Amino acid sequence: MLAAVRKEKVKEYLLEYKNASVTDLSKLFSVSEETIRRDLKALEDAGYVIRTHGGAVLSQRVSKTVDNSALEKIFVKSKELIANQCRAFIHDGDCIYLDASTTAATICATLQDIHVTVLTNSLRIINKLSSAENIKLICVGGNLLHSRECFVGRTANDALNRYFVDIAFISCRSVSIENGITDSDDDDAETKQIISSHANRVCLIADHSKFGKTSFAHVCDFTRVNDIVTDMPVSEEWLHFAQENNINIWDTRPVSLPLEEWSQD
Repeated sequence: MLAAVRKEKVKEYLLEYKNASVTDLSKLFSVSEETIRRDLKALEDAGYVIRTHGGAVLSQRVSKTVDNSALEKIFVKSKELIANQCRAFIHDGDCIYLDASTTAATICATLQDIHVTVLTNSLRIINKLSSAENIKLICVGGNLLHSRECFVGRTANDALNRYFVDIAFISCRSVSIENGITDSDDDDAETKQIISSHANRVCLIADHSKFGKTSFAHVCDFTRVNDIVTDMPVSEEWLHFAQENNINIWDTRPVSLPLEEWSQD
């Protein structure tokens, strides 16, 4: 395996599991521990990880942005289950917004048997739905944010301000009771701010790894959110908070699958 490819794989592993030991990574990639230490040093220099004694942890800086190409490879099962739950909210004739998240892109595969209008600023979703005859696709242009494969900026925001949707499906980098919904990119957060105020129903799609954290840019408060769809049972604190704020929480983890097995898959 080429060094550059291996470092990307190490990044993906840390993005999913948040920490790793040099020994485990050495065995996983069949290279020496010294090679892994060099990889982790390079990733630390890039601001992606923080090295610890015997390993590394994922950097939790609030401004850290992760490319969609890395995000699409993790929590795949979670995203599919979240997407299937979201499909139950959508009906023929609806106008929906899909943001530029990889989770929202997974919803595309569930729309094959329904006639809907899809508004999006996501280049990935545009490509996925461009040939779907049952979809009326409205594309929001603007400045291309390469890392997230989406269009942002003044042109995109001006376009979004002209539209209203039945349901907006938005994801985020982080979500916390104290600070609301936050993202790592200010421009991307602004597009979500606009559409969350132009939707009859806002559905936050967020896997378990995003809870209890705060990122750089504020998207919106929970007063804008109607539903939260996630992949694991949330804490009692979250259940009480959601009830007090009239938010529906949808846990998509299969009942038959033990929590320990699901979290390690």
